[in-house]
Amino acid sequence: MTSMQPANVHQLRIGDFVLTTLLDAQMEASFELFQNLDETEAKRLHLESRRPTPPRITLNVYLLDTGERKILIDTGLGGLAGDAGPYLMANLEAIGIAAEDIDTVLITHMHPDHAGGLIDANDNPAFPKATVLVPAGELDYWGGEIPNDVSDAQKGQFQAAHRVIAAVGSQMQHLEGTDVLPGITRVPLPGHTPDHSGYRIASGHDRILIWTDIVHMPQIQFPRPDASVAFDTDLDQAAATRREIMAQVAESQELIAGHHLDFPGIGYVVEDGDGFRFLPHVWQPTV
Repeated sequence: MTSMQPANVHQLRIGDFVLTTLLDAQMEASFELFQNLDETEAKRLHLESRRPTPPRITLNVYLLDTGERKILIDTGLGGLAGDAGPYLMANLEAIGIAAEDIDTVLITHMHPDHAGGLIDANDNPAFPKATVLVPAGELDYWGGEIPNDVSDAQKGQFQAAHRVIAAVGSQMQHLEGTDVLPGITRVPLPGHTPDHSGYRIASGHDRILIWTDIVHMPQIQFPRPDASVAFDTDLDQAAATRREIMAQVAESQELIAGHHLDFPGIGYVVEDGDGFRFLPHVWQPTV
């Protein structure tokens, strides 16, 4: 028997649209990522979740088929990946989608695990026919000069962004405002990066908020939304944004999707004491 699981794709109908989760990678993580949460408390929450140690961070990519467009929302690690993946292209092939079929890419932010899949290992454009829409603040910040006071990790993020922009810059457009495409609006969620953005998809009576990197380790950050991670550009703003959006979707009962939620990364948020809890969407065999 093969050691690979056969199901790395999940599809969900949103009105007249179909949203597909594509697993791109699982990356090993460390409890030391948390900057404002005691490591002992992080380990306790992790052990209570019954997840394996060392912890892993899931990396999903989302494909939206509107009937007129095939839109990727982020692109995974792509040519910047090591042994952690990537599986995006194989999973697209498994559902009959070629790279040339993707006509639009929406980038949430320019971190390597979200924009790296815009290029292959040889720095060629991975989606040659796609228009790439990037929040303006992201493109300006990560495409600019590397600040002198950033950490080595952030320096690497800048270098990766420069590499991607050099390869596909001609395909990129600054995304201003909140109106994106019919049925899609941008939701500013700053803190993780300067112009970190989610995308709300609405069709008919259905809607879903793809909130991207609000959460990296759900077993820790749902019960402790104040816990930020080392690669948040602004730790305090990231924590404030996380608590605010969790409270909003808990009250509205809106469906959410996250690039680092456990595959397929779709579900609901409910209040739970001083924090929150994630209720996974129940899989069904038909779309």
